[in-house]
Amino acid sequence: MNTTWNKTNLTLIMMDANDQKVRFSYSNIVEKPSDDQIKKFAAVLEKLTNLTFLSAALSTTDNKTQVA
Repeated sequence: MNTTWNKTNLTLIMMDANDQKVRFSYSNIVEKPSDDQIKKFAAVLEKLTNLTFLSAALSTTDNKTQVA
């Protein structure tokens, strides 16, 4: 089978001053973001929102096709 990348989604979980979780979801990001890229992106979000980064989750969608 051939695998073709379709899309990657990123979800960041942040915490506000009242210990409430805030979720940020981004669709169609780069194919394979590195841990460093995700950490740097989360650091920018922390500065812009005054929230604290807790965790990140990636999901990738691939298309699989049968090779004849």
